Amino acid sequence: MGDVATDGTWPGEVVAEALGLALGPDEESVPVRDVVGLALRRNPRRAHLPVSRVLGKHVPVAPARVRAAAAALADRAARRLPDVAAAPVVIGFAENATALAHLVADALDAEHVVHTTRRVVAGASVLAAFDEEHSHAPRHVLVPDDPGSWTPDRPLVLVDDELTTGRTVAAALRRLQRRLPRRRYVVATLADLREPAEDAIACAAADLDVRVDVVALARAALTGPDDVLARAAALLAAQPDTTAQPDTTACPVAAAVPLSSVSLPLDGAAEGARHGLDRPGRAALDAAVPGAADVLVEALGRGAGRVLVLGCEELHYLPVRLAEALEARGLDVEVAATSRSPLVARDVAGYAVREARAFAAHDQALAHAPERYVYGLGTGRYDAVVLVVDAAARTAALRAPDGLLARLGAVVPRVVEAVVPCRAPRPVTRRPVVAARRGPAFGTFAPAEVGWLLSDLSCHALEVGVAEREAALATGAHYADALPREPAPSPAYARVVDRAVERSAPGVAAAVGVLTDQVLAQRGPGAVLVSLARAGTPVGVLMRRWAARVRGVALPHYAISVVRGRGLDRAALGALVAAHDPSSLVLVDGWTGAGGIVDEVGADLDRHARETGVVVDPTVAVLADPAHRTPLCGTREDLLVPHACLNATASGLVSRTVDRHDLTVAGAHHGAKVYGELAAGDRTAVVLDAITGCFGASPGIAPVAGPDGRGPRYLAALARDLDVAGERRLRAGVGETLRTLLRRDPIAVLVARDAGAELEPVRRLCAERRVPTRPLPDRAGGIPSPYRSVAVLRAGR
Repeated sequence: MGDVATDGTWPGEVVAEALGLALGPDEESVPVRDVVGLALRRNPRRAHLPVSRVLGKHVPVAPARVRAAAAALADRAARRLPDVAAAPVVIGFAENATALAHLVADALDAEHVVHTTRRVVAGASVLAAFDEEHSHAPRHVLVPDDPGSWTPDRPLVLVDDELTTGRTVAAALRRLQRRLPRRRYVVATLADLREPAEDAIACAAADLDVRVDVVALARAALTGPDDVLARAAALLAAQPDTTAQPDTTACPVAAAVPLSSVSLPLDGAAEGARHGLDRPGRAALDAAVPGAADVLVEALGRGAGRVLVLGCEELHYLPVRLAEALEARGLDVEVAATSRSPLVARDVAGYAVREARAFAAHDQALAHAPERYVYGLGTGRYDAVVLVVDAAARTAALRAPDGLLARLGAVVPRVVEAVVPCRAPRPVTRRPVVAARRGPAFGTFAPAEVGWLLSDLSCHALEVGVAEREAALATGAHYADALPREPAPSPAYARVVDRAVERSAPGVAAAVGVLTDQVLAQRGPGAVLVSLARAGTPVGVLMRRWAARVRGVALPHYAISVVRGRGLDRAALGALVAAHDPSSLVLVDGWTGAGGIVDEVGADLDRHARETGVVVDPTVAVLADPAHRTPLCGTREDLLVPHACLNATASGLVSRTVDRHDLTVAGAHHGAKVYGELAAGDRTAVVLDAITGCFGASPGIAPVAGPDGRGPRYLAALARDLDVAGERRLRAGVGETLRTLLRRDPIAVLVARDAGAELEPVRRLCAERRVPTRPLPDRAGGIPSPYRSVAVLRAGR
C-alpha cells in the first residue's frame, strides 16, 4: 500500500527505538509500517503520534493513494454491515479523519456523512460533544443540520485515522447512544494500534449492550514502557525541534511571493460535512468539483510543474477532490492539509516528519494552541501550492507576516489562494429528535427496537392485589390509577406457554408479514410505527424486524400510552408529531377484543385534529382482529398472540401504563414501571426470536375482507343470551381472555368447542385460578362467533 523511505528504513524507526516502543505482528494483509510512521509531538499527555502515510494530511501523497486507502477501508466496513441494513451514517473525527470519512461515505453510498469540528459556529445546534483526552485540542463537537433520518436501523460508521487506545471512540459511543441509540456500530480506522489489554471500545460496547465491529486497513499492537513520557521529554531536551518558527519581521506575503487569489464556484454546494451531507448534498459537491478544478487550471497556467493542493485543518475532503481533478488533467499533484498537531520535525532517516513550519493561527486561535503547522513542504519540493481555504478562515491573520501565506511563500515559488464559500448551519427548522427511554436502562428490548415515551415510575409502589383492585374498580376507580400485581408465572404454566409459542409462532410470523406489508404499501418506507403500550409493543418490534430483514426498510418505532376514557398520551403524541410527519405515524396494537381501543383512539384523534389542526390517521394496525374492526390487520382469526400469555415477562419487563398526575409533573408522559425483579424469568427475547425465526418467504399482502364489526354485534347478542348486564363484562378473544385471567377476577371463561391445543394456556390459567370453563356458543343472535374464547367478569366490574 505504501512505499518505504528512499533509504529503505521505516519512517518510525527512530521514535520506536528511542522510546522503547514495540510493534507487534501484523494482523491484516496490509502491513502497519506501510500505513503509518511515527513522530514525536510536543504534548505532555502523549509522547508520539502515528503519522499516516496514506491519508495526505501531515505527509503529502498522491490523491489516488488517499482514495485507494479509503476505498479499501470502506470495503472492510461494508462486510460488517447487516445485509438488510439501511444505508449507514458515517461520522468522521476532526481533524485528521474528515476527508477519510467523506471518502468512506462515498464508497459506502452512505445516507449521511458528518464530521466533528473544533470550530465554534454561531447558530449550530450541538448534538454531542467529545473530549479527546490526549489531544492538544481536546474538545470537538458534532453539529449536524439534521440527524432526524439517523434512524435506529441505520448503523453508524465511526471513522478515525488511527486507534491507539480507543478512548475517544468509546466516549463518542457512550454519548451517541444516549442521544440516538441503536443496536450496531462499525468503527473504521486506517491503523488499529491498540494494546490487547486496553480495549476501551469493547468495554463501552458491553456497558451499552450494543455490537461494535472494529475494522482496520492495518492492525498491530503498538506497546511502550511505563516511562515513555519521560523518555520523550529527555529526547526533546537533547535534540531540539527543527520546526521553522514564524518570522514576525518578514515582509507581507504580497511582497514576498507571487500570489494569486481565486474564488472557486461551488454552485450552492457545501464545502464539506461540518454540518452534514446527505446523498443529494454529496451529489451537489460532486457536480461542483469539475468547474472549480477548471478555475484552478487556469490560475496555475501552463507548465505549473509539481503542485501541492493544501487544505486547512478540517477542510480536507474538497482539496483531495480538487487534487484528483487536477491529476486527471495531467498535472503532477500531491495533497496535504495544515494541522493543529504540534509534531516535532527531524531531518533524519527513519523519522516520519522531516520538515515542519509553524504559523500563526488564522481560524479561531485558542490560548493553548496559538500556532498551527504545515508539514512536508521542503524547499524546492513544489513549484506551486494551491491553498484551499474557506471564507470563514480567510482572516487578516492569514496574510500577516507570521501567517500561513508568508510561510508558504518562503519555500514555494508560487501560491494560489483558492477561496471557497463556507456554508453556515441551516436554521433549526428540522423536526426535533424524539427523547425516548430505551433498553437496557428502561426495559429489556434492544435500544434500537423501541423508544418508550413513558415516565419511569419504578420507584413508586403502585401494585394492589386482585381483590382490592376489583373492589376499587367497582366503586369507580380508574384502572390506570394503579397496577395489578405481576407475579412470575408458575413453572407448569411457563412450560405450557413454551409449547404454545412453538405451535403459534409460524402463524404469528405470517400475520406479522401481512400486516407489515400492508403498512408499507399504504405509507411507504417513511412509515413510523407507534405501538400502544404495552400489548402493541412486541408487535411493533416484530414489524420492525420484518421490514428490515425481509424488505430492507428501516422503520422507527416508539411506544406510547393509551388509556380507556382518557385517550392517547397527548405529551407523547405531541413529541411525535413535532419530530415526524404526522401522516407517517402508524398506530399499532396486538389484537382487538370488542374494539374499544380502536374507538378510543379514533375519538381522541378526532378531538386532537379539531384542537390542533394536526391530522393523524386513527386507523389502528393490529396483528389479530377477531372483532373485525380495523382495515389494517394481519389476520381476522382469533390468533393466540404469544406475548398475551404473559405479563411483563414477555413485554421487556415493562408494566402496564399509569396515568397519575400526582406522580408526574405537568406535561410529562404517562408512566410505567420496569420490573427488574422478574429478570430471571424474562421471556421477551425468546418469544420474539421464536417468531422472527419463522420469517420465511413473504406471504405477500393477503386479501383481507373489510371490517364489518361483527365482533361487537356478536358480543351484544351473547350478553343478552347470557343475561349479562353490560357488554363490558365480556372480554372477548384469546388475547383479552388471557389478560383477564392474568390480572382480573372472572367468574367464567367460555371456550369454543373446536379450540385445540393452542388454547392450552387459557385452560391452564383457568385451572390455576379455579375459574370454570364453559362452551362458547357458536352463534349468538344468528351471528357466527368470531372468537375462540370470552372471559366473563363479575357484576359491577
